[in-house]
Amino acid sequence: MRRLLKEIGDYLQSFVDQRDDVALILAAPAADALPVLKIVEGLEGASASDLYWVVTDNFTDPAHYAETVVQGFSTRHEAVRLALAQRDMRPWPPIPPAILSSASPPVQRLRELTAFTRELLPVPNGGTNVWVFFPLEVADAGAYAALMAGLLRHEFPFPWCHHLRFIVRDDPRSGALRRSVAGMSRIRWYQPDLSLEAVNRALESEAADPGLPVPERVAMLPMLAGNDYAWGRYAEALKKYELLLRFHAPTGNHAMAAFALNGMGEVYEKAGDLERANQSYEAALVPASHGEHPALPVWLNTVVNLANLCVRQGRWADGEAYYDVAQQLATVARDPTTRINALDGRATCAERQGKLDEAARSWTAGTVIAAQLQDVGACRLLLGRLEQLHTRRGEMTQAAEVRRQLAELGSPA
Repeated sequence: MRRLLKEIGDYLQSFVDQRDDVALILAAPAADALPVLKIVEGLEGASASDLYWVVTDNFTDPAHYAETVVQGFSTRHEAVRLALAQRDMRPWPPIPPAILSSASPPVQRLRELTAFTRELLPVPNGGTNVWVFFPLEVADAGAYAALMAGLLRHEFPFPWCHHLRFIVRDDPRSGALRRSVAGMSRIRWYQPDLSLEAVNRALESEAADPGLPVPERVAMLPMLAGNDYAWGRYAEALKKYELLLRFHAPTGNHAMAAFALNGMGEVYEKAGDLERANQSYEAALVPASHGEHPALPVWLNTVVNLANLCVRQGRWADGEAYYDVAQQLATVARDPTTRINALDGRATCAERQGKLDEAARSWTAGTVIAAQLQDVGACRLLLGRLEQLHTRRGEMTQAAEVRRQLAELGSPA
């Protein structure tokens, strides 16, 4: 994965460094925003001479978008001016009124704004301003493409945009921007492959690379095992979890040993081998609960998996005990949603054993927590179970009270 991100980062850096092209049309879905923006953040942190201006605001229409960009820039600009003044350093020049005026056409405002940032370079003409327009949502692809095309249009060989670089997102599904700038000079197009398949190939390649340190290769196994599990490649997932266990158990890394054993249990359970799943989950409990500061998330997940498995197997007493532990761990972990689910499971297991008073207490406790969270769906579910329990026991007064509470919640959306 790091190698894949580095390849993309190297390409973007080469675009910033070169002197022939002014714009890079980056064909990327909104889902790629996080890795792409993290790459840009890394490029910005590594440069002492370039200024990066990253805009991720949604695009609705050109005027609103230009206003949003200007206001966002103005906020950052003023913060830097104040910081420089406090340190008795030469302040940035004020923003020209024409840029701040909403009466100016959107294309003109963006052009003047990006050109103005040349005056903010640490060394005049000694670096580059990199503007990254990466709207996460585009309501009107045609209007967005027209605005960006108007911004990037220039006259060669004396363009208005010297010492500027533009990285502009285009949705690869529509390709509207790419079509709008077709035929314009000094504009390149790039579509990085950040698909799940590409990420998996990169991870597999790095995990199998003998030139990398073993700990780095092992660190990729959890994601690879999870991908194998998601795609139903259970044998491959088991191999990776076993490698994790064999690497971490001898070193005393109890959290990762428990993680590996719990992962093996999930694979066995998904494959239908419930006996081995139970053995793996129980084995995971030992390292998960080890020491004064155990791996609480792994411990909780393992206990919940065990409790759910007991329900599948009809082991109601064991399930009740595991759900009880789970609701206690969820309390410590400050995870109210898991605690509600564990109380619901504990009540179900108690009811199957004929322990109806205990079932009622568990469902009532879960309802109280759900009400505190204002989780109407959970309240409705647990109150419904209580109403059925009271009705079955002939407790009509209690059942009527629960129905009244259900009525106060209103109808499901």
